[in-house]
Amino acid sequence: MLAVVGYLVTAAGIRFPGAEDVPAGLKAFDYLLASKDGQNVLLQMLAFFAVATIVNRDAEWLDVEAEHVGDYRNGALDFGWDKFDDATKLKKRTVELNNGRAAMMGILGLMVHEKIVPLGYDADLPIIGHLQ
Repeated sequence: MLAVVGYLVTAAGIRFPGAEDVPAGLKAFDYLLASKDGQNVLLQMLAFFAVATIVNRDAEWLDVEAEHVGDYRNGALDFGWDKFDDATKLKKRTVELNNGRAAMMGILGLMVHEKIVPLGYDADLPIIGHLQ
């Protein structure tokens, strides 16, 4: 979901200070790979993802046992998950899984549209019926 939001925000022209010249969409990767500063940005992103995963996953020092795969609770915040019964937990996990699937389809659609516009397709029209 964050990928779709990030794509839309950068497509609207909103940038962090110092990154005004970074293009939106998939072109940003080529731009970042071309410069030393861009490579540092990519390394910083990778390091953040790794640290966030390590801190929240299998952290024995927190004495918090994961209830299921993808359970990244670390005991710092409690939104009442333990108060739900098993059926409610299963429903909430299913809803979140489906939201993630919808977000993946959304970002995939945005990337496909970005790649087919140079082929002559209209970016404002759906691609259904245009591809052969």
